[in-house]
Amino acid sequence: MPVIHDRSDVARILDDPAWLVPEPGPGDSAFARLRVEASRFANGRTHDERRALIDARLAAIDPERLARAAAASARAARAAGVDRAEVARRAPVETLAAALGHTDPASLPDAAAIVAAPYATGVVDDAAAVDAAAERLLGAAAPGRHRVLDAQLLVQAHAATGGLIAAALRRADAVPAVPTEHVVAAVLRDEPPVPATRRLAPPGHGSAEHLVELRLGGPDREATAGAPPRTLAFGAGPRRCPARDHAVAVAAAVVDVLREQEC
Repeated sequence: MPVIHDRSDVARILDDPAWLVPEPGPGDSAFARLRVEASRFANGRTHDERRALIDARLAAIDPERLARAAAASARAARAAGVDRAEVARRAPVETLAAALGHTDPASLPDAAAIVAAPYATGVVDDAAAVDAAAERLLGAAAPGRHRVLDAQLLVQAHAATGGLIAAALRRADAVPAVPTEHVVAAVLRDEPPVPATRRLAPPGHGSAEHLVELRLGGPDREATAGAPPRTLAFGAGPRRCPARDHAVAVAAAVVDVLREQEC
């Protein structure tokens, strides 16, 4: 699979609607249904309709209120002796699941982690475990909600927000005097927690293979001394991550709490 590294090229591709996402084939399993019915793997009108539902779902959740809940959860977990790596892994999914009205939010971080591993490619090693986790996510949604889209949000919270917290903690350990908001911004710019995405090259592009990988944290030939490399951790263009504000707010709140605990 061809790989495009330069952020200037990646940004232009993400802005171009002719570059489609690869769509999964049909399947009867819970995991296959999750991917087929998610907005992430849909194009055109189907994507737009599903994305509108996600946007409305997130618009009802205040990022700052979500951050306060995440901070409270992190403090309680640390007081109970949970190590900070586990707090970083669990807090984003658990907090978002509670805000979405899911049943038993504390049971969902493990399920989201299992589904997140093969989510982007659909390549599964342990089908039984992945399907059971997908069923758990789909079954936890509040009545009347779009179960798949809620599950999609939780899977992406694990991969993106959980990864952001873990990377920010590592960087903060190296630069303890730097404020958390700057640490989080640097991680998003330099080491995106989800490092790549994929697109289908449009006809006539000249790619030997139709499917290409786009690296989100590579070099940026258009960067200058006054304009650092652009941040693509949340994508760009019409498919930009809809939960950017929520993810940054939760990550910063949890990292702040965990840094306080180390003092």
